[in-house]
Order: sequence, then C-alpha cells, then structure tokens
Amino acid sequence: MDTDWSRRRVARFVRWWYVNALLRLLRATYAPTTVIGAERLGDTKGPLVIVANHSSHADTMLILLALPRRLRRRVIVAAAADYFFTGKFTSTLSALFIGAIPVDRTKVSRKTLEDCHRLLADGWSLALYPEGGRSVDGEIAEFKAGAAWIARRAKVPVLPIHLSGARDVLPKGRKWPKRHAVTVTFGAPLSVGEGEDARGFNQRIEQAVRALAPDPTGVPPSATDE
Repeated sequence: MDTDWSRRRVARFVRWWYVNALLRLLRATYAPTTVIGAERLGDTKGPLVIVANHSSHADTMLILLALPRRLRRRVIVAAAADYFFTGKFTSTLSALFIGAIPVDRTKVSRKTLEDCHRLLADGWSLALYPEGGRSVDGEIAEFKAGAAWIARRAKVPVLPIHLSGARDVLPKGRKWPKRHAVTVTFGAPLSVGEGEDARGFNQRIEQAVRALAPDPTGVPPSATDE
C-alpha cells in the first residue's frame, strides 16, 4: 500500500494534533509516565532507527509522546501488514494517525527495506519492534536483525528504548486499557562499529534494550514524570 500521502502537510497536521492532544490525554488517563534517560539523546536530531521491546498496543503512543519534539515530528512506524493493513479503512487509519508503513513480519521484503531506506534518507526516523510481535508474558524475545540491517545500510544511529508497565495498561488480548504507571527509558544512540556485521550489531542493540530494564530496587534519580 502507498502511504506517501500520510507524510504530506495536511496528514502531518492531523497526526500532530492527534498525538499531542488525544494521545496525550489517553496517556494521562491510563498510563502516567516516568521518562528516564532523555539527557542521553543530547541534541540528536535524527534520522534514527528507534527500537523498543513490545508488549502492548500502547507502546507506540508511549514512545511518540516520550520523544523530544524535534524527533517526534518526523517519525514513521513499521507496523505489521497482517494486522494494521488488512483493509482500506484500517490501513488509512494506521497511516494517518501513527504514520505507519506496512511491514511483512513473516519474510524479508525488498520493497519494505527500500522504502525504509528512502524514508531515512529523507530525514524520517523509523520506529520498529525487533521482536516481531507483542510479548504475551512480558519477557523480551530474541530480536530479529531487520533494524540492525536497515540502520547499518543507511548509516544512521539506533536509539534503544525500554518500556516497562505498558503490558499492564493494555496487554495482548485485552480490548480496553486500565490505568497503570509506565516507565520509558532511553539509552544512548548506538552506531554500527567499524567492520561490525548486522548480526553483531543486532546483538548489541538487544543487549542495550535489555540493560535499560528498570532496577527492581527503585527508579533512578534522573527520572522525570510526565
């Protein structure tokens, strides 16, 4: 499906108000959020490949709202084609309101990879979930190498993020959210090392996301409530 229309001025205006008005209200109601590590981004402006663990349909909302405004305004989301792009209506809503592009999670699609590189080259950051689907039990599954491969080829950094508590807001199988505190933790952007292949880079990305899981003894003092 062609989603280029969703990155034109009118669609971007609609999406900006949807994210910064409706989603912000939903977050305040159901997912009071603590953001940790925002200072690690420094003055990073993108484009980036943004990766996070995935256990809830609330994850994308939480990531978009936690990102600094300079990054939030130009983010596209790699979304499962077999879930978010099953018909014209759902496809239009997904592309318009979260800036989604369809991704086949059952195989590697050359068109998808080329689209991702084109959009990164145009200055868009790409958010995706390397596990390939939502976790049922909250445990992080092994990362697939697509994010590392795309970032390595496009020569852009990867921003690791860990989400904690989102599964309690809206777990897989639930139709309506319930209120629960959430923590969004940013890691420092990662760049591919000299001579590092996609497999090695992918392992390093996964380790970085796992390392951001909250310390069970408490929240670091750098945390900020939103």
